[in-house]
Amino acid sequence: METNKRQSGKLDRRGFVSLGAFAAGAASIGGLGCGRAMAAKTSGAGVAGRLNVIVILADDLGYGDLGCYGATKVKTPNLDRLAKEGVLFTDAHSPSSVCTPTRYNLLTGRYAWRTWTRTGVLWAYDPLLIEPEQMTVASLFKSAGYATGCVGKWHLGFGSPQTPDWDELRGPNWNGPLKPGPLEVGFDFFFGHPTVNGSTPQVYVENHHVVGLDKSDPIQIVLDERPEYKTKYTDRRRSDNPRLRMEGGKAARYKLEEMAQTETSKAISFIEQNSKRPFFLYFSPPNIHGPHIPHPRFRGTSQCGIRGDFIQELDWVVGEVLGTLDRLKLAEQTLVIFSSDNGGDYFQQFGHQSNGELRGEKTDVWEGGHRVPFLARWPGKIKPATRSGQTISLTDMLATCAAILGRDLPPGAGPDSFNILPALLGQATEKPVRETLVNDSWKELFAIRQGPWKLILGKGGGGRRLESSASDQKDDAPGQLYDLAEDLREQNNLYHKHPEIVSRLTALFEKIKREGRSRP
Repeated sequence: METNKRQSGKLDRRGFVSLGAFAAGAASIGGLGCGRAMAAKTSGAGVAGRLNVIVILADDLGYGDLGCYGATKVKTPNLDRLAKEGVLFTDAHSPSSVCTPTRYNLLTGRYAWRTWTRTGVLWAYDPLLIEPEQMTVASLFKSAGYATGCVGKWHLGFGSPQTPDWDELRGPNWNGPLKPGPLEVGFDFFFGHPTVNGSTPQVYVENHHVVGLDKSDPIQIVLDERPEYKTKYTDRRRSDNPRLRMEGGKAARYKLEEMAQTETSKAISFIEQNSKRPFFLYFSPPNIHGPHIPHPRFRGTSQCGIRGDFIQELDWVVGEVLGTLDRLKLAEQTLVIFSSDNGGDYFQQFGHQSNGELRGEKTDVWEGGHRVPFLARWPGKIKPATRSGQTISLTDMLATCAAILGRDLPPGAGPDSFNILPALLGQATEKPVRETLVNDSWKELFAIRQGPWKLILGKGGGGRRLESSASDQKDDAPGQLYDLAEDLREQNNLYHKHPEIVSRLTALFEKIKREGRSRP
């Protein structure tokens, strides 16, 4: 795998922020710096005009969780409105089946398994995963004169081991300036929760500081002191439930049931404050990641329990954003994209299936882990009430936004990002907008997709449930090959029947790893 290796198998805490040859080569052509010329204009002026862009990224929302995707036990009128007024994709994917890698992909257009984190997620003691000199969707828009804002879940780390107050075991100093962070990778404004809702630390961060912190009651990140959790940074990072907790900082702690409303208010304020100039907003509310604690006004409103109530609160969040655009008369000049960072947790109760008919769930490399809802509305550009079967990925946001702005990506930027603008606009193309797709699971099981063919390079789903691979134990094939056009539920393993396809896709995957890019 083309990842940055740790010295002697351990993370080089002083030098890991380098992307190695990738960053050096890109920087040498002046292609990545947020403060440098990042993208040269093409001969065309793009298709944007005076355009705002809002990307709303839900958390753990499954393919079957919305009314427009077939759900009947929850009511999602605002998201259904997006589908009626825009395009609904049936073959859209998060690049990973867990959150941190997907968020890195969305902003950078680069597979996160090419970084030191590989396929894991970050915690409170982890540094910023995106390099400040790396091009992001935010820095692209900022270079074009846009106001750029990020509200909600970040989960991409804060700080750097190169800063004086960095702690080898506890990470950044949560009582001081938290930088580098979102503002160092292209955002003008940030307000949100650092990791997972309910996870350490349970505070909001605004720009570089924890909100409402009482200096007389500082935050302390307390780690499990057992030797096995102290010796290896990678062991702690890859734990599904890292042993750490927040002490102190009582005045700064958020209330879980108020998170969606608090962050939605901040998102609306950003739109209002920048209504007279073009803006880019990346909004990632806490819904519907556990713990499922919606505001009391939403409890008991769905027909499938507290998780369904949390979905309906998410729909309200989207409705507030759409209503703000209507009130400010910005709807006609705003592209709104809605999706999810990975598939849903396994939930099949009350007649509701979080991932519909798909196999697997969050953390799996099966379709249920990464095939996600994807809706886009752009009045006058996207034909209302349309559906698209084109294969797309959240990794494609960077190349697509560059095309909207009429700019070329520098050679080093967005190496895995494809321009899906023709698919958004419903334009006919001679070939698919995305020719290959690599997905990964929680436990580093990879899959490569080309056309209808999907090759999983191992057994099982690679997720957190041990039973997820039980059904494959009787199969002597070392991997899995599925024809998704005929077998979307991934029940018929064709690995032995089509060795030529297995060989071709395996070689293609190795090429993508070796060359450090998948976009031509």
